[in-house]
Amino acid sequence: MIWLFLNKMNLRYIVTGILLTSLLVLSVLFIKQQKTHELATQPKVLPSVSYYPVPKSIGPDSAPIKIIEYSDFTCPSCGFSTLVLKELMATYPGKIQIHYHHFPLTSHRWSVYAHQAAECMHIQGKFWDYHDKLYGAQREWVPMNEPPVSKLVEYAEGCGADMELFSNCMADPAVMDGIYAEKNEGTLRQVNATPTFFIGENRYIGPRELKERGENDIRRILGMAELSLPVSPDSQTGQMPKPPRDVPGGE
Repeated sequence: MIWLFLNKMNLRYIVTGILLTSLLVLSVLFIKQQKTHELATQPKVLPSVSYYPVPKSIGPDSAPIKIIEYSDFTCPSCGFSTLVLKELMATYPGKIQIHYHHFPLTSHRWSVYAHQAAECMHIQGKFWDYHDKLYGAQREWVPMNEPPVSKLVEYAEGCGADMELFSNCMADPAVMDGIYAEKNEGTLRQVNATPTFFIGENRYIGPRELKERGENDIRRILGMAELSLPVSPDSQTGQMPKPPRDVPGGE
């Protein structure tokens, strides 16, 4: 009788153990399925980094001329400078590489929006198309009475952005930390107006200085003769008209 009782007890423990093990396995499988579903359905989140380490550059790495630009997307003179830069690159093909650095001015209310959008496009490898769009459409989005988010989204879509990644990036404060890290670098180099350019240690403020003095510096580096630039004085003042430049007022 005792032997029969012990056998029944052992059988009960065995059955109970099997049931508990089965329940545990099913619970683990259910949790794994839930996690898999969550990972598949949740938005893609960009890594939170204080600085995206890939330079915003255009032109070959082998180019002997490196132009460092500090610029603001809302600045009219910066928009005009894009034409000068493209002209220089066309005149000296393969000899110039441009590095863009953020320098948003606090006096321009929509500047930070545009710079964050441009950096988010840079993360997707589409910075220069977006750069050209922002400068080319300044008259469309800069005068808006409310944050130009709809336009920035429209431009991103037009440049073929992954809009889910773009939206997540626009909400990431770490991206703005990286933008201000670049601006602080410019401040340490005593940048106090936009656009400001550097070729080595030589500084050029505004597109006119870059075109006149900067181009001859480029030619000297390349071993070419300097240009005699034509002068067209303003008919009323007798002086050369200067393209506007922006200074970081209130900073």
